[in-house]
Amino acid sequence: MRNNNYHESVLVDETIEVLHIEKTRKYIDATLGNGGHALEIVKRGGHVLGIELDPEMLKVAEKRLASYIEEGKCRLVNDNFINIDALAKKYAWEPVDGILLDLGVTNIHLKDLTRGFSFENPSAELDMRISPEAQGVKAADLLNVLREDQLEELFKITLDPGSAKWITGRVLHSRAAKPIANVGDMLEISEDLKTGKKRLHKATLPFLALRIAVNSELSNLKEVLPKAFGLLAKGGRLAVISFHSGEDAIVKDFFRQKSKEGGKILTFKPILAGAAELGENRRARSAKMRVLQKI
Repeated sequence: MRNNNYHESVLVDETIEVLHIEKTRKYIDATLGNGGHALEIVKRGGHVLGIELDPEMLKVAEKRLASYIEEGKCRLVNDNFINIDALAKKYAWEPVDGILLDLGVTNIHLKDLTRGFSFENPSAELDMRISPEAQGVKAADLLNVLREDQLEELFKITLDPGSAKWITGRVLHSRAAKPIANVGDMLEISEDLKTGKKRLHKATLPFLALRIAVNSELSNLKEVLPKAFGLLAKGGRLAVISFHSGEDAIVKDFFRQKSKEGGKILTFKPILAGAAELGENRRARSAKMRVLQKI
């Protein structure tokens, strides 16, 4: 039975299997969330350094993992995973036997009606920052200040060039009348967008592009992958769960490169969620896990 009080982490059983958890060995959950993966690692005797950018999410994880923190089997820090190498050194958490990156945002973020991740509250500020304390630029800021060419590049993250150009025009027209401020403004801008994906809400892909840009998700991923691989002990494994093609392409390219430089790809096809998980957790539909081992 799933615990509905928590975000449902994806591919948990598969993650535990590929990381090959051993007692007292050191692991890093670089995208801790509310601790779903980390909990299963420490249950099996592993010691976990958990990194989480969102301070509110970290509080949930601290409560969930309290007993293991007290026992010294788990240390949680509020930081950006791009600092993984400095954090591992600071807490003497190297070399590492396994590292997990579960990318994207949690269901808790997507259901948050105040930060602009959800469509359900049109009056919510168009924010989308994972950590408002650590980040300055909001999604609305980008829409109101970027040049036309910059907006097109932003939307090309998730849209084809024609759609990116179309919605950029809508943004420029809208902000000329009044500043873009809330979720409802962006929903109106996206209203007639044609993406060819009938099952998706018209605003899903523009909102995704904005979230990726606000949180520097793709550039952060490119930065963290070599740092994570560098921390691994011989035989250690790096598991990455991605949720859209931009992320997956970066991971595939990095793994291919490292397969020629001391790495072994363990997943020539990505690991996907099984039928049971798909029935319980919609987020798992787009999850793809790839695994690289240091040799």
